[in-house]
Amino acid sequence: MSFSCSRDQVSSYPRGNITDALEAVFCLATAFVTGAQAHEAQDVNGQPLHITYPANCCNSAATSPTGDCAPIEDRYVSERADGYHVDIPVGGHPKLKTKGYVGIIPYRGVKKPIGNDYHICLSTDGAARFCFFPKPGMS
Repeated sequence: MSFSCSRDQVSSYPRGNITDALEAVFCLATAFVTGAQAHEAQDVNGQPLHITYPANCCNSAATSPTGDCAPIEDRYVSERADGYHVDIPVGGHPKLKTKGYVGIIPYRGVKKPIGNDYHICLSTDGAARFCFFPKPGMS
């Protein structure tokens, strides 16, 4: 199961969908319990990209030098009618050390673009997705 926590989703309840409501509770609880903090984006070499991810996208900035969010290569994302199809292999994101991540992110569940790349915020081994940022000019 993947989650996408966005301030828009959390503030728009109730919408009548129990899964959406549970997702919002999970997102709020995770941010509260872990003391989520915003952190600066880094490239694969650890160099700063001068982009700061929102705190509500980060489970814990202290979990690794790059936190939970990172840019991902274009080849891991395809845009289809039902949303962004993401297929990231092991090592394609700092959190994916033993498993890859596969998910469909509906267009309504994305953040506004930051930088010129796709960015995704994942928990360890992609068990949960916190946020997804499309490239500028994408749906």
